[in-house]
Amino acid sequence: MRLLSVRMHAGKDGKHVSGAERIVPESELEETVLSLLRRPEEYDELSLKIEEVKSYELIKLRLPIRSFSFKSPKEAREFALSLLVRSGIPKEVANKAISLLAKGANPKGGNMRGAVIMDPKTGRRLERDTSRGVRTVRFDWKDRKRVREILLSSGYTERTVDALALASKNIHCGVLAELCWSDDPNYVTGYVASPSEGYVRITPLKEKGDPLGGRVYFVDEDKADKVIECLEKRFVLIEFPK
Repeated sequence: MRLLSVRMHAGKDGKHVSGAERIVPESELEETVLSLLRRPEEYDELSLKIEEVKSYELIKLRLPIRSFSFKSPKEAREFALSLLVRSGIPKEVANKAISLLAKGANPKGGNMRGAVIMDPKTGRRLERDTSRGVRTVRFDWKDRKRVREILLSSGYTERTVDALALASKNIHCGVLAELCWSDDPNYVTGYVASPSEGYVRITPLKEKGDPLGGRVYFVDEDKADKVIECLEKRFVLIEFPK
């Protein structure tokens, strides 16, 4: 069975507004392309990339899902901090990551398209381009339709379907922990993911109307090149438990 990777990116006024990826059999290509074209609500630029998957790694989901709600972003961020510390990230480095997303991780101002790579020992940023960051690509669920039905029927969102897959690939590639909240001004839920804590949804990690957000991946400096190569180059399919 021939597999194809389909990646979509949409932007407006020079800013990223939507992105998604699927790995599907060739027979589902047309349906997949149409669904991705409908995904962004507004854009003035949209690109699609289709690539044959010649080899891939099959991994099992090992991140249990938990959800927590708080009265304010301050309380939610304190909880996110505690999860990162329990995941082995020093408190001062975890605090640096939270502050970075809160003020905008792009040194030129605002959000980054990709993720920050941060050394957990020193807090130093390791991505080669601190404006672009690193993007996790070339991943999907082995049986996306089944996973989507399970998660949505359990009260989770479409965003969770994608984010859980992304976090799973990150951990597989060697990311020690991840902190994320959306740059969508109307979406205030984010998460912390790590091998020890699983995938932990947290809300609200910011005030509604706040356009700032992003991702921080904690990666040991001596392993950064290998981890980034895995995140950006290797194809991964994820099996959901039966």
